[in-house]
Amino acid sequence: MTATGRRIFITGVSRGIGKELALYHLENGDHVYGVSRFLGDDFSTYTNFHHLGLDLSETDLIPKYLNNFFESNPCTEFSRVYLNAGLIDDIYFLNELNIEKFNYILSVNLAAYKQVLDFFINHKVIDISEVVVSSSIAGVRARAGMSAYAVSKAALNMLMKIYALENPSIFIVVAGLCIFDSAVSQVVTPGNTNLKRFKELQNLANRLNTPKYMVSAKERSMDLIFVLDHLVELGVSSGDFFEIREILKI
Repeated sequence: MTATGRRIFITGVSRGIGKELALYHLENGDHVYGVSRFLGDDFSTYTNFHHLGLDLSETDLIPKYLNNFFESNPCTEFSRVYLNAGLIDDIYFLNELNIEKFNYILSVNLAAYKQVLDFFINHKVIDISEVVVSSSIAGVRARAGMSAYAVSKAALNMLMKIYALENPSIFIVVAGLCIFDSAVSQVVTPGNTNLKRFKELQNLANRLNTPKYMVSAKERSMDLIFVLDHLVELGVSSGDFFEIREILKI
């Protein structure tokens, strides 16, 4: 497939929301520049897809890899930058989570976001006008067991608010994507034996079986696209966190 559309940058394109957003933009004729550790066959037929294999936990290497990537794939602007990659591996009491794993989660969910965004803000050639950040209500509503994931999302929300204040020419969308079929929902399931220690998360897991409560990654990606197409009408302001189900009343 050939393309003449916009240029889009996405982290975490190997699965979930990142993959669905990438496929959406590719099908609409955009050039997609995607980052992930691994990549399946979903993108093999798209000539307008450019992939950078990168482990975002190696935060010190991110600027070097991005520089090399754009030397081979030059461009001067991105219409939209999706900062989407993130991880949660299980639920814990914070005191049970060792500092190595704590730092690893924060490196992917927080420090990598800063490194990628700094790269674009400081770049002398590439301009960006819109950044879309995958956040979570976990960073706003404290729940026992959400551990480093919640800490990383709370810090991410503040990080992006400050970037928005300091960079008024860039519109920063900070979206809580709510529950959908993702790594988070796969951790917070009735089959996780750790749930019995966390009553509120256990209640959340039980609600996942409610019809239409949990949607697919593709459905949620389309909800996000709708929001991005109607930012003014929906009252979205740069740098301010919102929940997608609340703003769309779904």
